[in-house]
Amino acid sequence: MGASDPYLYLRTTHDGRIICGGEDESFGDEDRRDRLIGEKSKRLSEKLANLLPRIDSSPEFAWAGSFGTTVTGLPLIGPLPRRPRIFALMGYGGNSITFARIAAELITTAIGGGLDTDADIFAL
Repeated sequence: MGASDPYLYLRTTHDGRIICGGEDESFGDEDRRDRLIGEKSKRLSEKLANLLPRIDSSPEFAWAGSFGTTVTGLPLIGPLPRRPRIFALMGYGGNSITFARIAAELITTAIGGGLDTDADIFAL
């Protein structure tokens, strides 16, 4: 994680609601992770109320999710072994917008028969 750990993020929806999340942590047991949802939701709601005291910060929905990262922090992008026409794109962590763009460029080049000079950096 970075300088703001645990981090907090806010996004608005098209209908004017707020999505608030963060405080990610490593886990290996989905049941244990899911048992933390109530506690984490309460903590995130309190932080949201401190930032925006004039809104009702009570959560309508709460969930937990998983996202993968690699040791290097870079995603894995490329054709599957023995399946050169099937591409895998995984391990984006919290940088999916940036890495999705890179993946699109790598895969477009590969489909066109070329080799992107950065392909080895992200190879499976």
